[in-house]
Amino acid sequence: MSNLISSSKWSLHQFFSKSPHIRPYLPPTDLYQPALLEPYLAKYTTVYIKPTRTHMGKGIMRVLQTADGYQFVKERGEPVRVASLAELKQQLARQCTEKNYIIQKGLDLAELNGRPYDIRVMMMRNGLGKWQYAGMLAKVAGADSVITNVARGGGYAVTVPHALSKSQAVAPEKIKEVVSRLIRVSHRVCAHFNKYRHSAQIGVDFAIDKAGQLSIIEVNYDFPSHALFAKLKDKTYFRTIKRLHFQYKNRGKRKKKNV
Repeated sequence: MSNLISSSKWSLHQFFSKSPHIRPYLPPTDLYQPALLEPYLAKYTTVYIKPTRTHMGKGIMRVLQTADGYQFVKERGEPVRVASLAELKQQLARQCTEKNYIIQKGLDLAELNGRPYDIRVMMMRNGLGKWQYAGMLAKVAGADSVITNVARGGGYAVTVPHALSKSQAVAPEKIKEVVSRLIRVSHRVCAHFNKYRHSAQIGVDFAIDKAGQLSIIEVNYDFPSHALFAKLKDKTYFRTIKRLHFQYKNRGKRKKKNV
């Protein structure tokens, strides 16, 4: 792994931008500085400001331009309303407690019963060390949350076909096609990630907007949650994840037995 690459959201965004297969799925993103607020909000109306080195939705802020000013929410709760851009910058400066942040186009996420959701695709290395699709689910945000992290945002998990169908994000006859594309793009992510560093498991978080367009929100590597899949009524994916994890962990022992 190059010393120039560090494990931050910004460096990963730059890294994945190099892939022609992945680049089209990445939302417009920059390393945050207050001067970018005005052009980003003018272009996209809603933006997200995220710490570059935290996980599980910690510290994420949604900023929105309104008819009479601006408002923002940090993780969850009631929005803070401000009248001017200067005041917004001051308020955000107080909220930005981490060293670096990214600013990202806000996506108009598809909703299930009025709550936005995103999709986690779990990829695992199998007993042969090859990447294999292990399962996917939809993470639905909590009632007053701007993040879809289930543990932190108070949300819940459902199957992807159920979320796509009930939210009407895509036509019923297109659901299988979208699921196949999620798996295909996740394989691309894993293949490109191999150039970054070695990992045995990757959770790719996808957004699907109200028009049915897919975007990559984040690539979670090293320790993406297994327990998330235990929240589904059907435990098939959870069992597959545990089986693949066991196979990969014990692959060396099997080789020795065969010698």
